[in-house]
Amino acid sequence: MCRRWLSDEHLDALFLFIRLKIKAAGIPSSQNFTTADTIFMRILVSKWPLYKECIKENRPFDWDKEYRLVDYVVGSKEDFQDPWASVDYVYSPFNVHGNHWVLLCLDLVSCQVKVWDSLPSLTTAEEMTNILLPIRQLVPKLLDSTGFFDRRGRSSTYKEPWPVVIVDSIPLQRNNSDCGVFTIKYFEYIVAGVGLDTLCQENMS
Repeated sequence: MCRRWLSDEHLDALFLFIRLKIKAAGIPSSQNFTTADTIFMRILVSKWPLYKECIKENRPFDWDKEYRLVDYVVGSKEDFQDPWASVDYVYSPFNVHGNHWVLLCLDLVSCQVKVWDSLPSLTTAEEMTNILLPIRQLVPKLLDSTGFFDRRGRSSTYKEPWPVVIVDSIPLQRNNSDCGVFTIKYFEYIVAGVGLDTLCQENMS
């Protein structure tokens, strides 16, 4: 848990800064990626009850009304102009339990939700999978509504809920306060193509 709390705004601003910096630098080893933000994640998760209601009543969920989410995917959102159909990975900070940051990656190649968690003792794999259920269910439906899978030549199986992959063998925090910093550094190192083995607690505090 995080005593020296980094807010949503801190994480969003730093993710945007790092993305722009790495893309401007033209690092050969960098990934083909973009980012979402905590606003996108909050909106998406908030749609989960309505989506479940639509499923229960056997009626379609109207993605046309969810233009705020669609704008991220198609690249028409300010500061998020990379269409997801043109990238392989979408990274975002994600808050768990209201007091802990993890790094999420929507892997658009393998159609998985990947998680880097610097304090895995806080959340079991089963708990994390359940917490991410709205994202696992709604992201493929949102992508399908924009024609993503047709443009990528993917079969309908990728429209099913995506599995969660919790990345292991990564540097972990040894205190209760640096989850936000670890989340930022995971993101920065991974998208730049730099190994995480050089990350350590001493470099965070």
